[in-house]
Amino acid sequence: MFNLTLSREPSILRNCAGIGPGALSVSKSKFPVSDSSGQRGDAPLIRNDTAVNVVVLLKDQVGAFRNYRISLDELPLDADLTARNVEGRFRLVRLTDEIIAKINVHGVVELECQRCLRRYDQPFAAAFDEEFRITIDLATGAEVEAGDEDERFAINDNHELDIAEPLRQEILVSLPMRPACGDDCPGPDRLETETDDDTDERFAALAKLLGEE
Repeated sequence: MFNLTLSREPSILRNCAGIGPGALSVSKSKFPVSDSSGQRGDAPLIRNDTAVNVVVLLKDQVGAFRNYRISLDELPLDADLTARNVEGRFRLVRLTDEIIAKINVHGVVELECQRCLRRYDQPFAAAFDEEFRITIDLATGAEVEAGDEDERFAINDNHELDIAEPLRQEILVSLPMRPACGDDCPGPDRLETETDDDTDERFAALAKLLGEE
């Protein structure tokens, strides 16, 4: 901690009653902590939205970053799937020709248990990095062409970076392939009740040969 003393106040301060030269002292501890992007205090909250305008970050130097908190009541994942109560944080880092989004979220998705067929809330957590390429050169206003094999997500013409699609994909990947509502599930375990009668007829001949060997 240190004190910053202003020895030469602007005239507007010197003309204020009771304030003389060297009287104004500012303690650094009274200000919230800043990150390298100049943000102060806790990260701003983005509520029920997934797009961020990054024009200021694009004007900053390589390595600068912005931190955000995100809170979504719902995020559609598929025709019959919706993530709910999505909470988390993400950081946007400025690189030479792109912005890296470092995302960490959690929430729930209603799934159907494959054992008892009841609907239940499946918790999920996803942590990943995603690349967003710059599409407009701020200095010239010219469009930045992408290569044929460039699979990065794009920052749109309004300099908005939208994490909705990569977030949707990562949440889907994080869900279990065989949903089960838990140890107290009242339904039978389908794996345990499978018998030889369930063998696919198309593989019956192969199974017989393997048995003989």
